[in-house]
This record gives sequence, structure tokens and C-alpha cells, in this order.
Amino acid sequence: MTTFFVPGAADAGLPDAGLPDANEAAYRRLAGLAGAVPAAPGRRIRRVAFKVGRESWTAEVGRKMAGTRPEHRRRRGEFTTTTERLSGHATVLAIFEGTPFVIVTDEEQAASALPASESSPSTNPILVDKPSRIAHFAD
Repeated sequence: MTTFFVPGAADAGLPDAGLPDANEAAYRRLAGLAGAVPAAPGRRIRRVAFKVGRESWTAEVGRKMAGTRPEHRRRRGEFTTTTERLSGHATVLAIFEGTPFVIVTDEEQAASALPASESSPSTNPILVDKPSRIAHFAD
């Protein structure tokens, strides 16, 4: 299992405000920006899988969002199904549990917490009502 981290936290130059390390400071700051409650060690989410319409998405801290969408086609009287791969442009920085779950990426809104990177047209933070799978960090 992966140990808890926040992508870019070590490079952000954040004052730790009495917290043990830059990951903790960045995590709490992202929670504040997203209006979410920071989880206790051992309860921090590393990855969630969820559906948006016909699309299935996975958000994992430190990676760009990835998904799939089934494509149904009719050709010569036969139906075929293929899977189209989808990808996001933003890297996931943190995932917070709640109703809804909150996924914070390195989009423009999060830039004040960590160094800026490529932007994508997705919304930040991303709200997920019912994840189908959840994986936690090994704190």
C-alpha cells in the first residue's frame, strides 16, 4: 500500500504552521480550500472509482483522472461494444470523504495551495455522490 502524500507538497514551500511535515500542511490547506474536513491518519483516501452517466472514472492521488465509456455500434445487423478510454488533464491532489466526496485537482482553484501545473477544462473540486470503490493510504 502507498504511504500518505500530497503531490508537490515538498516543493510548495508552505510554512508548516506547527504541523509535522509539508504533506500535513498541504493536506489541511487543500481541505480548507475545498470546504472539506481533513481525515485522520489511516482514514485518508488514496483512490475512488465512480460513475458519471455511462462513464466509469478513477481518481487516484498523484495521477491524472482516467476513465472508460462503452461505445455501442451497429454494423451489418450486428451490435458491437467497444470501450473508449478517457483521460483528464489535471492531477488529483487529495480526496476527502463526505456527502458528497470531494476530489481536489491541480486546477486553477487549487493553485494557491500548491505549485501550478497544466490546467484542464474540468471543474475543481469534483463532487462525487456515490463512489463504487474506495482505497485508503497506508498511514
